[in-house]
Amino acid sequence: MIRYYVRVSSMEQKTDRQLMAYDGADIVYADKMTGATKDRPQLQAMLNDLKSGDVVVVKSIDRLSRSTKDLLDIVDTIKEQGAGLRILDMKIDTSDKLGEFFLTVLGAIGQLERKTIKERTREGIAIAKTKGKYTGRKKGAIALKGDALERFKRFYGLGMNKSDIAKEFNVSRPTIYKWIDELKERGEIE
Repeated sequence: MIRYYVRVSSMEQKTDRQLMAYDGADIVYADKMTGATKDRPQLQAMLNDLKSGDVVVVKSIDRLSRSTKDLLDIVDTIKEQGAGLRILDMKIDTSDKLGEFFLTVLGAIGQLERKTIKERTREGIAIAKTKGKYTGRKKGAIALKGDALERFKRFYGLGMNKSDIAKEFNVSRPTIYKWIDELKERGEIE
């Protein structure tokens, strides 16, 4: 059985592009939430439904996961069930050793890229501070702590839409993205 997994990051986004990319699936699983966690209902349903000989198809590697660790865990689960993985954009098929190796390398490169971006950002801020051009958070920004912080992390982890989170906390969407970046930097969320 061919199981096609599609994912977009928010409820406003459409899965049309992914659905048009492949029409050979026996069943389609679609999530509308972040790829930063592997706790996604349709992903888990697909993994639970897998049988030996099945093939999981995704349009691109980031639809499966944005975390190297989670990606490798998902691939391991697929392999343990005796199923294969096909990534359309990269023409990768894990049914052979080369495809499996290539997938591991790509996941590691993605993680390295994210770490490099964070490092460059920190360096840029440090340079700006030495020149007196960076004064930190803009006035009026709300700091998250206590119950509000835990509630925010729960909503984020569930893949709640950023606009809905902003309404819940009575802040702008850019503030939500700042909170996400800060919490990721502190290692409190992925």
